[in-house]
Amino acid sequence: MTETRCGKVYIQTRDDGPGSARCRCGDPAVGECTECSRMVCADHSDLWQGWRVCDRDLALARVRARSAAAAEERRREEEAAAAEAERLRQRTTLLELADEDAVWILYARDEKRTEQEIRSAAHTLRRLTAAEFTDVCLYLLPYAREPHKQRNGLTSLSGWIFTGSGYHGRSWFLTRKGEWHRSATAGTEQGHSWKKVRFDDVEKRAVIDEMSWQQSLDSGLI
Repeated sequence: MTETRCGKVYIQTRDDGPGSARCRCGDPAVGECTECSRMVCADHSDLWQGWRVCDRDLALARVRARSAAAAEERRREEEAAAAEAERLRQRTTLLELADEDAVWILYARDEKRTEQEIRSAAHTLRRLTAAEFTDVCLYLLPYAREPHKQRNGLTSLSGWIFTGSGYHGRSWFLTRKGEWHRSATAGTEQGHSWKKVRFDDVEKRAVIDEMSWQQSLDSGLI
């Protein structure tokens, strides 16, 4: 049989004498401290988490509880500070990326990207000329997805579309021949009216900015 203490108050009714149970103050005891096993009265004890403890052990328990709470608060503050430091590091530190890796990060939506990855990829691609950017896309995109066909009037285009729900009212299409076309429609892969454009640095930066914005949306960063 296992004996447990209920922690409730039961006044001792023994007469005064050598065998009577009394608190250190001389008053009749109401129970036994679960920490030190001393007999205690109601004035010099209380219930702590369901157990009766003397005033001395109660004070120690409260000190330990406050220390534990303070330590937990410090731990949470340190974790928050570390997380903020990591966010700051990602915002201020750029990764060294190959051109092909940068295109993959912004174009392929196979997984979520970090803010640091997106910023680093955009930084890498902005340094390229429009022709170099086109060449990197033509090299990398066949590994990202199969060429997509688009009707454009009486002709058919084969290549890769640059669009998404976050694109701002425009989309681009890069043909397998390296020609760029722009549409005034975004967010869908169908229903475009494509117009061939001269792909210069302005167009290149617009494509990179829209890719970065869309990837940020897909990754839950915005």
